[in-house]
Amino acid sequence: MVKMTTSGLSPKMSPAPKSGALRSRKAAKALLQAPGWRDETRKALTDLIRRGAGKGLPVTLDFDNTIVWGDIGEATLAMLVKKGVLRVSRIARTLSPSFRLPGAPEVSLDSGPDLTSYYEAYLAPTVHGAADPTALANGYAWVVEIMEGLSPWDVVQATQKAFGFGEPMQPRMIEVTAGKTSFPAPFFYPAMVELIGELRRHEFDVWVISASNVWSVRWMVTKALNPLLEAHGAASGIPADHVVGISALLQDTAGGLYKDALLVRENPAYAALEERTLRSFQLTSRLQYPVSTYAGKVGCIWDAVGRHPYFAAGDSPGDHAMLSFSEHRLWIMRMDKPGYQQKTADCIRRTGKKGWMIQPVIGRDALGFRTSFDVPPGADLSLKTAIRQSCKVLRVPGR
Repeated sequence: MVKMTTSGLSPKMSPAPKSGALRSRKAAKALLQAPGWRDETRKALTDLIRRGAGKGLPVTLDFDNTIVWGDIGEATLAMLVKKGVLRVSRIARTLSPSFRLPGAPEVSLDSGPDLTSYYEAYLAPTVHGAADPTALANGYAWVVEIMEGLSPWDVVQATQKAFGFGEPMQPRMIEVTAGKTSFPAPFFYPAMVELIGELRRHEFDVWVISASNVWSVRWMVTKALNPLLEAHGAASGIPADHVVGISALLQDTAGGLYKDALLVRENPAYAALEERTLRSFQLTSRLQYPVSTYAGKVGCIWDAVGRHPYFAAGDSPGDHAMLSFSEHRLWIMRMDKPGYQQKTADCIRRTGKKGWMIQPVIGRDALGFRTSFDVPPGADLSLKTAIRQSCKVLRVPGR
C-alpha cells in the first residue's frame, strides 16, 4: 500500500482558483504556513510568489533531497535488486568496469554483497578525487544504463514499492542485503509540498529536473505529489511532460526507438503510466541526451523551457548550474553536509549573493526543515561539528 499524507500541511487550505481568476484580480496572498521555514526564507518566497503570480513564469525544482527526503532513484535501485529484478548476471560487463582507487582494493560487480555496493563505489570512481567537479554523474547514469532490457513498468512498480516503505518524517530504510546495504525510503517534505502547491495555485509553470531515472520521478510526481497539491488548493498538479530525469532510448516490439521527452507528449497512455503501454517498451543502454546531471540540467532546461527560470531550488552541487542559471534560487542547505556548503559558498561567490535564499534542513537525527541554523538539542558530536562547519563556510548565524 502506498502511503500518502498531507500531515504537516496547513489546515487552512484555499479552494482551487477558477480559470483565469488570478488574472482578473490581485493575486491571493501566498500562505506558507507549514512548520520549518526560516522566517526570512518564508517572507522572501512569499514576496517572490506575489511578484510573479499569474504570469506563467517557469520554475525548475530538483527532486531528491529537495522535494523529498532521500533519493527515489536509489530507493528504486534498492528495490529492483532486493526483488531480484536486477542481478549481476544480467548486467553487461562493458557498462561496469572494474576499477581501483589509490590505496584501496579493486571494485567490481562481484566484489560487494550486491549491485548497490558497486553503485555506491561508482559514484566517485576516478582517481581525481576532490578535483572532479562532476564526480557523481557517471554513477547516476549507470543506474539507468543497467536497466537495459527492463520495461518502464518494471521501474515504476519498484518505485511504488520503495515509496510504500516510507513513513512521513521518519528515517525508514530499505535493506537490500541484511546488515550491509540499505537506502532511505523517501517521503515528501510538507514545506516543499506547500510551496509547490502555492506556485501552482498562482499559475507558475513548474518543472521537476532530476538526476534520478525519469520514470520513478514521474510516478512520484503524478501519482503521489499531485494529489497533495490538489488537496492544497492547486487547480492542477505538475504535468507528466514537466518531469525531466535521466532516461534511455526506448524500443517497442516493432524495433522502433523512442525518446521519453517526446513520447510523453505524443502518447497519453504513456504519460499516464498505464501498465499495458509501459510494458510495450524496453529500455536500451543508450542514454537520452542531454543527461540531467550537473550542467546537463541547464541543457535540459534550455531544451524543455527555452529560457532562464524565474525560480529554482536544489540541495546539492549537482544543482549549482541550474541555480546559477535562474533568477531566484532556494538553497536547501543540508547542514549535515559541510562539503556541500563549501562548494555552495564558492558558487555564491561566482554568482553574487543577489537572488539566493537559504533554508536549513537536517537529513538525520533531528530530521526535516529547521527554523534556524542552530544545532538541535541532543545532537551527537559528529552532527554538531558538521552543522557548525556548514554555518561557518556559508557565514550564517548558527549556534
